[in-house]
Amino acid sequence: MNIRNILLILLLTSMISRYSFAQQQIAFISDAHIQNVADHPELVRSMEVQVQSTRLFNENYYALLAALEDVARRGISLVVLPGDLTDNGQYVNQSKIKEILDAYSARHGMRFFVTTGNHDPARPFGSQNEEHDFLRPDGTRGTQTNHCAGYEAQMKCYSSFGFSPQPSDIYWETPFTSYQYEGYDYAQAVAESRIDKRKYVLCDSLQAIDASYLVEPVEGLWLLAIDGGVYLPGPVKNGIQTYQGSGIGHNLVPAYKPFLLQWIREVTAEAKQRGKTLVTFSHYPLADFNDGASPLVEQAWGPTKFDLQRVPSAEVTEAFLEAGLRLHVAGHMHINDTGIKQGKNGKCLYNIQVPSIATCLPAYKILTAEDATHFRVETVILDGPVPGYDSFFNLYEKEYQADSTAGKHPIWSKEALQSKTYAEFCDWQFRDLVRVRFIPNDLPAVVRKDLVNMSGFQLLTHVQGQQPTNIDRDLNWDGFQLILDLYRLRYADKLALRWIPEKRLAAYRTVFKAARSSSVNTELTKRLCEIADIFDCFLQGEPSNNFTIDLETDRITGK
Repeated sequence: MNIRNILLILLLTSMISRYSFAQQQIAFISDAHIQNVADHPELVRSMEVQVQSTRLFNENYYALLAALEDVARRGISLVVLPGDLTDNGQYVNQSKIKEILDAYSARHGMRFFVTTGNHDPARPFGSQNEEHDFLRPDGTRGTQTNHCAGYEAQMKCYSSFGFSPQPSDIYWETPFTSYQYEGYDYAQAVAESRIDKRKYVLCDSLQAIDASYLVEPVEGLWLLAIDGGVYLPGPVKNGIQTYQGSGIGHNLVPAYKPFLLQWIREVTAEAKQRGKTLVTFSHYPLADFNDGASPLVEQAWGPTKFDLQRVPSAEVTEAFLEAGLRLHVAGHMHINDTGIKQGKNGKCLYNIQVPSIATCLPAYKILTAEDATHFRVETVILDGPVPGYDSFFNLYEKEYQADSTAGKHPIWSKEALQSKTYAEFCDWQFRDLVRVRFIPNDLPAVVRKDLVNMSGFQLLTHVQGQQPTNIDRDLNWDGFQLILDLYRLRYADKLALRWIPEKRLAAYRTVFKAARSSSVNTELTKRLCEIADIFDCFLQGEPSNNFTIDLETDRITGK
């Protein structure tokens, strides 16, 4: 065979390999937060508590099933769930997740890969929680005590979903395994996957478990699951060591889990050497998720608003970049976003935030790896049928009546029970969440008391110092609508534009422009300017709906 034919065969082999690999898509479904309301109706939580939470507790059970059905219809076999699968790691909910995922594995040949979130486990060694606002059949509320799993119980329950090696895996390892890729032996991997082999010293003499793993489920694709949870010890109570939660995420990793960065450095180098396509995921973000608005929010409203305490520091992001990470998929924040951080070496880390299916605009993402450096991302909104999402509407009616009879005015909008789709119901929950939690807790007094109650016309009149003339914009909205749309953009990014008509957006721009050039020196004008700047950041963020990432040229392109 001559050299020309050999080269032709090699070229064709390369093309066939790339085409085959390009068909391997990965679905990312994050922050389901389910409760097993299907088998345990006593676990249904009240609407009052739902509208004060950044997640639903009940209907999202059916949203998870709808998302998995959609993934199955698309023929996607690899599914990643980056944490917070359950409400708080309750055994009853955890076992239901396993039952659901096992069923889809059996029916559709799906492989699932999970990681730890700050709600599962909520504490490293489990806990017993007294939880409130469970609805009784008559609409009144009660309390229950639930037992929640820690690391060991969760990893055992979800062992076949990435936490332990499976016979079909081409390769599997953890930061603690002793073997190499060459000569990989499944029996040895099983032996080294035991919990006692995956412990590290957290601080002093306290040991903790790390659930990170690397798996090659199909030829050429490496999935790297990072356990970013760090549960620092608190006081000893009644002879029992207590722990803080892990919601702060990766900011504690360099100090308490330095072995992870060394392992990641080794994994990224070996992936490059072996020509593997590396896709990394964890529960927590690895780049700023506020579209550049974080400094503005901190200056205007303080260091704890818009989850600023959960934004990874520039030093932490740089540490992961220096370790070789370029592409990372996260959950935790319940938002749709793409964050980009350029490192000192000139390369960028792309952090893809998967929105929750349990709040705001529910959606999941599909990532297609065309090769080791080219990726396509699609965001799929759950705006189609979600069978069962209205199962508890009659019970909510009883809750509304019970509260009204008891002389307590319900804080949630009864119009939510007229929702025709799950996505519409989520938007009603989000409207109430903004009204009863975000506005009172996040915003300055003049915004809470004055701005939210003023019409667009009144706001424009205020910043201009006189009634506007020759205005062809629709100013028939109020400040609450403006703030609601600000939060919609923060959570859903440009997907929120489905709820914000262009005419209203143009009116916002008119008021923002007038405020910025205003000579009316009042706190209201100042606060409106702050809102305008933050609003614009969310409108001008990186592509986050459907886009491509080219790691070779460091380019992201929206579709």
